[in-house]
Amino acid sequence: MTAPRAPGRLPRVTSKPDDTDATSEIFSRDDRWLPSRILTADDWADGSAGDLVSGAAWRAFTERIGRAADEVQASDVPDTEIDRADGYRYLAMIVRNALGGVIEGADPDRPHFGWSTQRMKFGLDCPDALYGGAHVDAAATYRVRGRRSSVHFLGISVMADIRTLHSVDVDDLELDADGGFEFIAGGAERPGNWMPLDAGANTLQVRQFFYDWDREQPATFAIERIDGPPIRKPARDMDPASFARGLDAVAQHLDAAVQMWKGVAVAKRERDLNVFPSEEFGGAQMGAQTHQRAGIGYFKLADDEALLIEVEVPAAKYWSFDLGNFWMESLDYANHQSSLNGHQARVDADGVIRAVVTQSDPGVPKWLDPDGHHQGSMIYRWNIADRYPIPSTRVVRLDELRKQLPPDTPGVTPAERAEIVERRRQHVVRRFARPL
Repeated sequence: MTAPRAPGRLPRVTSKPDDTDATSEIFSRDDRWLPSRILTADDWADGSAGDLVSGAAWRAFTERIGRAADEVQASDVPDTEIDRADGYRYLAMIVRNALGGVIEGADPDRPHFGWSTQRMKFGLDCPDALYGGAHVDAAATYRVRGRRSSVHFLGISVMADIRTLHSVDVDDLELDADGGFEFIAGGAERPGNWMPLDAGANTLQVRQFFYDWDREQPATFAIERIDGPPIRKPARDMDPASFARGLDAVAQHLDAAVQMWKGVAVAKRERDLNVFPSEEFGGAQMGAQTHQRAGIGYFKLADDEALLIEVEVPAAKYWSFDLGNFWMESLDYANHQSSLNGHQARVDADGVIRAVVTQSDPGVPKWLDPDGHHQGSMIYRWNIADRYPIPSTRVVRLDELRKQLPPDTPGVTPAERAEIVERRRQHVVRRFARPL
């Protein structure tokens, strides 16, 4: 564990200049894949009040999103029933989430924290996380109040679209005896808890990472603008021209997002099959916290094969291994043990974590269940660590797996696995059950 920093002004942490994953350049080809672009549709999308009133905007929208089926049916996409179903659900999820941005909008004069649902998945979302965010104006000043509660890791990042400008671990703030905290975002630098809002900043993002799924409780947040009265009037509940442009933006966003994430998945399958790359994936330029490092690979296994993942675990505040599908969505981590974090996973006596990916349950504690997927994405995360190792991998025969594990590796019975999964499900229900 790294030594805690002294409380006071929040440290301005920036990314290390290490090389990033070669597939990261795919993200810069078309920025319409960014969800935040939906909120500025009036600046770049097409549509008029007449288009909406006549029905032309809606017909164009439905026709364009219908053509996205061609990407799911493409020859470079896995064609099993489960993979095809993933693809169509993925299209529906993107459209649903993007339409939410059009309908709800964003008001940095009257901000609030919105929280993710279990189905807001993209970019290998973390199965341990509850994500939240509030839209802000870089020229304004805000007060954020909250209560720390018992969630294992609580991080706040200042974002400019997908780019992370600053990150802080809330445990580095000045907290009161009950875990309450307050900090100022934006405005002139000041003593105490303060975060700058650099030019381009438009979101305060919150990550709550749960380690002990049985016991930890989420933090709470509230935000208000404090540098004067609202500059803008509240948006009309429905402006026909804006809504027409919003529909066009959603359709363009769907096209760009599907093309982009499919491109990443195909590149990963070609370049990093059953391995993790030697470079970090994306880093702060791709939305990662500035104190986190991650690597993304691609697994592809037959029924009689196992992927053995091994690494000497660093001293870290948080770490995890997670599986995803072809479209870079986390799997059903509530009903399957498709992820393991540093609390859930048993580290072997030699300090090495040995996780295994197999189609059938091998009866060992550190099984990563691919939920019927013979291929898909995989990711490791190290958060606030003393080093950032790259896990090694090897494919072994399933009937030889036990010989590759330490002799003292315990067994897990079907009944024990079912109990573990039920406890996971109960936690996920609690995590997403209430507004914060």
